[in-house]
Amino acid sequence: MILTNCNNAELGSILYIVKNILNILMIIAPILAIISLSILFFKMVKDPDDKKGLPKIRNSLIALAVLFLIPTIINAFMYMLGDNSEFSSCWVNAKKPTYSNTYIDPDPGKKKNSILFNPSEYEKGEKKKSNTSGDNGSYNNSIDTPVTSCGNLEYCNKFLTSMVNNSKRLSDAIARNNAPVTYSWPKAKKTWADAIATAEKGQLVATTCLVPANWGVTDIIGKHSPLNSVGKGGFHNYKGEITKYTKQYTFDGSMSVKTAIQKGMIQPGDIVGVKGHTFAIYSVNQSTGSAVVFDGGHRFTTKCGDSKCSPMFTYSAGSNASMKLYQVIRWVK
Repeated sequence: MILTNCNNAELGSILYIVKNILNILMIIAPILAIISLSILFFKMVKDPDDKKGLPKIRNSLIALAVLFLIPTIINAFMYMLGDNSEFSSCWVNAKKPTYSNTYIDPDPGKKKNSILFNPSEYEKGEKKKSNTSGDNGSYNNSIDTPVTSCGNLEYCNKFLTSMVNNSKRLSDAIARNNAPVTYSWPKAKKTWADAIATAEKGQLVATTCLVPANWGVTDIIGKHSPLNSVGKGGFHNYKGEITKYTKQYTFDGSMSVKTAIQKGMIQPGDIVGVKGHTFAIYSVNQSTGSAVVFDGGHRFTTKCGDSKCSPMFTYSAGSNASMKLYQVIRWVK
């Protein structure tokens, strides 16, 4: 008797494949035979005096019987042997093998590098309670991790902290409740709290490229003061409370976002307006001209449709090269 190990992954894979091939033969054989017989009958109808037609039909029927019966006989034989044969038991119980991936560190002794571009410029955050408020009420939820990427600019750090923590809450709520997401300015809520509450109910969440930045601004100034982007980027109603905390810089569109980053003209916390698009900067890589940004627009809604919802994206230097800079709002206090 041949000794086998049913737990062997290679053996299980081979038996599973062979069984599937036999099962496929049982399906394909009748189809091929029907096609072959149809062709032969058609030829005989066209030429009744052809004496070669009947032998071909007989051969096709014999081939059909062989192809159909061989898998049936093998399966029946294995089931008849049952537990009396170790191999037959493996055959009967053969299933599609499953594998688990395990990460093996190729160099466990090597020091791990930080995922930040310049880790020395970032402070270690401390957890604290969040109290995010807007004109539609207060949103007190779990614990926030402060983001300190803007040096001593207090409101810039508050803005990024709001964006990081609330975007995570919104993404989780959308995924957890299977909430639909759409690109729509008129339907967008006024605060992170409203948007998160909508997602928690499994209802439609509306957003645009600029909406997350609006929600972050609302958290800081205490009331809703939307920044409506215009055709070539920029913000035609940049006024009111936000001017107490920020300064606006305008450009003529001759410079790309990539170049502006490389020249140090775009910094973390900036709200950037390009042609037909607006986003908030989380971090920049000055050497490459790339950036990690908050974009609640089409890229966000598309990824939500794929159940990979996150309004934070990495814009490569290549994509930034095609974006022409028109305006920047920067936190100055």
